[in-house]
Amino acid sequence: MSPNWLRWHALLGAVPLAGYLLIHLVGQVLSLSGSPLQRWLQDLLERSPLALSLELLLVYAPLAGHAALGAWRVTRSPSVPATAALDTVALDTAAPDTDWPTPWGNALQRLSALALLVFLVLHVWQFEGRLWSGELRRADFFPVLCASLSSTALGGVPLVALGYLFGVAAASVHLAQGLYHAALSWGVVAPARRARLGRACVLGGIMLFAAGAWIIIELATGSVLPSL
Repeated sequence: MSPNWLRWHALLGAVPLAGYLLIHLVGQVLSLSGSPLQRWLQDLLERSPLALSLELLLVYAPLAGHAALGAWRVTRSPSVPATAALDTVALDTAAPDTDWPTPWGNALQRLSALALLVFLVLHVWQFEGRLWSGELRRADFFPVLCASLSSTALGGVPLVALGYLFGVAAASVHLAQGLYHAALSWGVVAPARRARLGRACVLGGIMLFAAGAWIIIELATGSVLPSL
């Protein structure tokens, strides 16, 4: 894969994933607070075919492209010599861990990608898939999510809530490292500021996971945490 394709691969993942997560987190906070803005947004998305088209075009299509390119990179034959791989950046395994903000960043990015892919497919099918099939309305999303997160199995274990925590953790790791990699590959940040960018991305990932975990626990259990 050429350097240009690698840059587009990073961009197709980082930007729509960041938007997807932020919109979802803000939406859940608005729902928890009972904000009329959330109901207005639901009505707008419910009635506007343009909103669905933009969602498919700006979020799901880029993420699908990112996942497809990532799968192609992983399954590509590792027969290319190391020197050629470094010159062409043809193999993901040739990318040094200095391209990532954390130790073992390349392996961590792959593991988080697999976990995130499974989580997003299940999440999209649970909500958007049932919306597109006519089984749910957008107004049903919040109560269905609360019911799912508060459900238990195997002697009271909240499996769905634990799965969401794991999925948000994978998303936070993948996004933090992806933003770092995308910024470097597109030359947005000078190499001299690599370390500062890495710390900022790691801190952002931790904050994103903390916010997501707070929302998940709040939705699953009620008011056990201080409200914002």
